[in-house]
Amino acid sequence: MEEAKKMISGLQALLLNGSLPEDEQERAFVLSEQEGCPEEQVIIIRSRLDQSMEENQELKKELQKQKQEARSLQGVKDALQQRLAQQDALILQIKQELLRANMDKEELHSQNTDLQRKVEDRNRLLAEYKKELGQKDRHLHQHQAKMEEVLRQLSEASYQQVIVYSNHSSQSNGFLQTSGKGAVSTAHRGTNDLQLVREALRSLRNSFSGHDPQHHTIDSLEQGISSLMERLHRMEMQKRQERRISIRLESTFRELPHSHSTPAMSSSACTKVLYFTDRSLTPFMVNIPKRLGEVTLRDFKAAIDREGTHRYHFKALDPEFGTVKEEVFHDDDIIPGWEGKIVAWVEEDHGEN
Repeated sequence: MEEAKKMISGLQALLLNGSLPEDEQERAFVLSEQEGCPEEQVIIIRSRLDQSMEENQELKKELQKQKQEARSLQGVKDALQQRLAQQDALILQIKQELLRANMDKEELHSQNTDLQRKVEDRNRLLAEYKKELGQKDRHLHQHQAKMEEVLRQLSEASYQQVIVYSNHSSQSNGFLQTSGKGAVSTAHRGTNDLQLVREALRSLRNSFSGHDPQHHTIDSLEQGISSLMERLHRMEMQKRQERRISIRLESTFRELPHSHSTPAMSSSACTKVLYFTDRSLTPFMVNIPKRLGEVTLRDFKAAIDREGTHRYHFKALDPEFGTVKEEVFHDDDIIPGWEGKIVAWVEEDHGEN
């Protein structure tokens, strides 16, 4: 329809002016011709008015189109400006992150420097600790050598004591009293040696810290020395008992020279118990008329007969840690033994637990 309107407008211009609108470049606009009747002039004027109106509509449409294009361009411009502002904000954020990263890098560098300094200090402390450990090892070897020397002296003293006992077993009663005095002096010398050993162990224990694993070795050594002294004491008691039995047998045979019968020795199952208290370094000894492995905590309490509340620890052998102190709580529990006897520690319970 638009193309048809344009063709009709062109035909009207051709009929009225004798030329097309494209051919009219700069022609003065004349409302009416000088020649002709008024009706023709009115028709011509109306035709030109219609043509002008068509051109005006086309110009309006073109103007509207240009305005729409201008709006779209303005929208594109605003979008580009907004995107440019976003990019500027993003660049500013990236710069801030870069600055923060540089600050973190400097902080990490300072922390790395501090860690290197701490590592150097720790290495220096480790070197000092190694030096101290070397000194402690040397002291430990020296104390071990002293302990071996003391143990050797103790073994020699025990051997000499056994020889003295064997020599005195063939003497008379008066001579036995003299030998008893010598045994007392030998036992006193053994007690002095044990005291020296304990003082050496105490000085060795003081040279280590509270959580040093060498304390376990010192405990084992002290328990071994105590066991050796107990064995010596048991050998001494056995020798004395043998001497008394031999003396009694000799006197019996002298009184009954024509008797061919031997006295009957009735022996009952009995367990020797040695126990220490926190108020005495010398152990106490009692006998319980039961076999080892059948003695309960109730039997032990009845044998020692001590008032108050106590805690009971017994010497035992653990497959993993070796010699330990095992605590027994219930009265019906079986007490562990150690080398054919029971070794116990009785401590007063002040109600802390």
